Amino acid sequence: MTGHQRQIHRRLTGPALAVLILAGGYLGFAQAPEDYRLNKDFLAAFGRDFAAVATSPLHWGGRDLGRFALVSGAILATVACDQGIRDWMQDHRSDSSGEASSAFEKIGNGAYLLGFTAALYAAGEIWSSRGLRQTALLSVESLATASALAAVIKFVVGRSRPYTGEGPTTFRMFSTKSAHNSFPSGHAAAAFAVAATIARQTRGLAVDIVAYSAAALVGWSRIHDDKHWASSVIAGGALGCLVAGKISGRHRGGQPPKAMDLGFELGPERQALTLTFAF
Repeated sequence: MTGHQRQIHRRLTGPALAVLILAGGYLGFAQAPEDYRLNKDFLAAFGRDFAAVATSPLHWGGRDLGRFALVSGAILATVACDQGIRDWMQDHRSDSSGEASSAFEKIGNGAYLLGFTAALYAAGEIWSSRGLRQTALLSVESLATASALAAVIKFVVGRSRPYTGEGPTTFRMFSTKSAHNSFPSGHAAAAFAVAATIARQTRGLAVDIVAYSAAALVGWSRIHDDKHWASSVIAGGALGCLVAGKISGRHRGGQPPKAMDLGFELGPERQALTLTFAF
């Protein structure tokens, strides 16, 4: 990052956090059934949630298996296009796209995301909003859990990064080298984990669009910077959404359902794609 870019980031970060805190009371966060706070009860719940998410594949039913099959199919289909996507992206890089990518990459950076959730938690304290505090703490849970699982998968899979020139189907399992931990994208997993948590905790469609768009731009930046294959970004995004869904679901309590929800179910006796509206 150039000195000019760092100066711009410093100038924008403060006002952006101030706007977040001031607007926090008006963003439509669902009221939490419990008084969520950063304390020992939260840490205990965090441990239980992490264990539940990590072991959830052992308890998957038809709906979960259907989603896994759908995502896996999308990832495998993208693998066939990875090299072409990478070549096109690198051929169309420019100074402007590089500056934009540098900014968007920060959205998926763990330190920046923790700063964002801290601001969200502060907004919850200022506005005495359980919903804001719950969203902030569940975002931290989802971020940490998705990042940890992504790190384990990276180590086991050992997929080579695009810039190595080894191609999208080269794997060096159990490698500790950064050049061979491209799958899944950790930035995408982190960004989508927080975005999906916010989307599940709010009722406004506009907030959902902004959250998911920001996460998608993180994925774009990782492909642009030649750090990840497109399929690795999709896998990271799917992991983040999965983790956020599981953790948020464990804390939904008596909250009303979102206005719109998309579901997919695949089983021996039932195959269905459902779009649910609540009013």
